[in-house]
Amino acid sequence: MPGPIDYTKLRILPDFDTVEWWAGTRQRKYLVRQCKACGHKWFPPIFPACAKCASMDAGWFETAGKGTIYSYVVVVQPIVGAFIGAVPYVVAIIELDDCKEADGRVTRVAGVMLNEESEVAIGLPCEVVYEETNDPKIVMPRWKINGAAADVWRFTE
Repeated sequence: MPGPIDYTKLRILPDFDTVEWWAGTRQRKYLVRQCKACGHKWFPPIFPACAKCASMDAGWFETAGKGTIYSYVVVVQPIVGAFIGAVPYVVAIIELDDCKEADGRVTRVAGVMLNEESEVAIGLPCEVVYEETNDPKIVMPRWKINGAAADVWRFTE
């Protein structure tokens, strides 16, 4: 398991577009933005308008917090002080299982994995877990492998 993230070195200030998302993480809910006009889903929640129809009428979709690793990168040089003790760690792009659009597109999210680099592979299933931080108003979502897959791919040096 990667080393710990020192959340005391991060200052997270929820704003108008993200305050409900952070409230969801406190309740152990993983939310993505959803357009009320056309149903399009997107992440991160910082964009106020739908990229598909330009509607500003957005709400939230509660996902099951499960998906498949689409890609990943191993971070070996931290650029934020909170991650110094965590290197090396894996940041994955995850395709959410329950966020498919009518045309087949999926919503992808980025997340820091709890697994070691040697355990992570493209195609593996994963799920969100929640970590407490030093701020009781901020609960951080992380991701972990939750099964196996027959056809996976790993980066090699």
